[in-house]
Amino acid sequence: MRHKKTFIIAFMGFLTLVVAFIYLTPFAGNLVANTRFEEYARSVGIGIIKKSPPLPSVTSGQIQIPVIQSSYCWGNLGCADYVGGKTMLKGVTPTAVTPEAEITVSFTYKPAPNGLNIQQFSDDKTIQIPLKNGSFNAPKEKGIYYYGISAFWTTEDGKYSNGDTSSVFVIEIR
Repeated sequence: MRHKKTFIIAFMGFLTLVVAFIYLTPFAGNLVANTRFEEYARSVGIGIIKKSPPLPSVTSGQIQIPVIQSSYCWGNLGCADYVGGKTMLKGVTPTAVTPEAEITVSFTYKPAPNGLNIQQFSDDKTIQIPLKNGSFNAPKEKGIYYYGISAFWTTEDGKYSNGDTSSVFVIEIR
């Protein structure tokens, strides 16, 4: 009987230490980030450290255009698939841009991506937008325009992927 009581006390002490460790360290947030336990962990006060692949900077003159992370495959983060195109931008307020304004897309992440593609989402089709020195011009007609950015990194020989990421943004020509 005495051994059973000692075992229960030791087990409860161990369990208390584990719970304290989880609540008091950022390590716990990393364990459950991007898992089905993430929402529960947030609800009980465990901080989640969100790591993400590099996001591009999108600007028009002095205006910073917000971008939203979309699908990616990136190192230890693994891969994540998001709904694409206009759907991700539902409810997002478009950034006002002047007609034919120059829009610049760049990454501060080093090394720079080996490839960068811009797509405009129009109804049920996707239009490839050519980049010239990392920039393209906004449309001249008034309206709301949805865009996607895809960037990828490869090994020096170009045979293997070192990661890829995509993001979306929306502008309004007034």
